[in-house]
Amino acid sequence: MRFLLTSFSRHRLQGILLIVSSVFISTAPVRAQMPYDNSVSISLGAYAASGFGTNFNYGARYNYFISGGKFFIEGALSFGSLKSKVLENITRSQVFDTERLYTYEFVAGIDPYPNGYTPYFVIGVAGLNQGGQSNFAGVLGLGKRVPLKGLFGGDRLGFRYDVRDQIFSQRIMNNDPFISHNIVFTLGLQLYF
Repeated sequence: MRFLLTSFSRHRLQGILLIVSSVFISTAPVRAQMPYDNSVSISLGAYAASGFGTNFNYGARYNYFISGGKFFIEGALSFGSLKSKVLENITRSQVFDTERLYTYEFVAGIDPYPNGYTPYFVIGVAGLNQGGQSNFAGVLGLGKRVPLKGLFGGDRLGFRYDVRDQIFSQRIMNNDPFISHNIVFTLGLQLYF
C-alpha cells in the first residue's frame, strides 16, 4: 500500500484532509454581525505546488466586508519558494529559471455566519509567478475568521485560517500542458478597522 501513495497523491490526500477537517473546526459565536468594514492580516503557511513538493509561504491580505461580514472581497499577496527535493533527486537540471514564487489573489467570499460555526467560501482569480513563469489561475477555497475578543482590551484582533486551491494550466520545459492544483494553507493574525 505504501508504494501506491506517491508523493503527489500524499499531498492531495493531505490537502483533502485539511479541507474536510476545517469544515468541522468550529468557533463560538460572538455577535451576529462584524462591527468593522475593513481588515488587514499577515499569514504564514504551506504552499503545495503540484508535483514540486510543499514549501513555506508568507503574505498579507486586505478584506473589505459588506452586509456585516456576510460578503467580502479580498486582495492578497504572498511569497514563497519552489525548492524541491523531488526534483533534486530525480533530475540534475533546473526546471525553472529561479526558485522564487510570487502570487496575488483577488477573491469574493460569502460567510453565512461571520462569527458562527461554518467556514466561509471564496472564488476568484490569481496571478502566479513560479520560477519566472507567469500563469493565470482560478481560485476556490474556504476558511474562517475567529475574533479574539478581549485580547489587548478590545475586539480588533482575530485569528484566521484559509485553504485555497489555485487551478491553472501549466507547461514545463515545452512539454504538453497539464492542469495543476496548487494547494495553499495559511494561518494568520487579522486586524479589524
